[in-house]
Amino acid sequence: MASKNTVSQNKNASIRTRSTARGNLRTETFRRDDDSINVAVSTNKETDATFLSIHTPEGSTYRFDGRTARTLYRALQKHYQNTDKTW
Repeated sequence: MASKNTVSQNKNASIRTRSTARGNLRTETFRRDDDSINVAVSTNKETDATFLSIHTPEGSTYRFDGRTARTLYRALQKHYQNTDKTW
């Protein structure tokens, strides 16, 4: 059996939800290690449009609209429901 990664990463990391200066709702990771990804989900108060942004340590940013973000969420949820892994 392969050993699990025991290196502690992002010990002080968390996820928070806040309102931005423009009044949008934003849920984001924060206090993550420099070599980790950061994720943010924002919903525009006026248009109700949602976007998921993933920022890599190498400087790349991936942005998905709300529909695509929901598809990613549903695929991950279904996958983890069918494994022995816990959230």
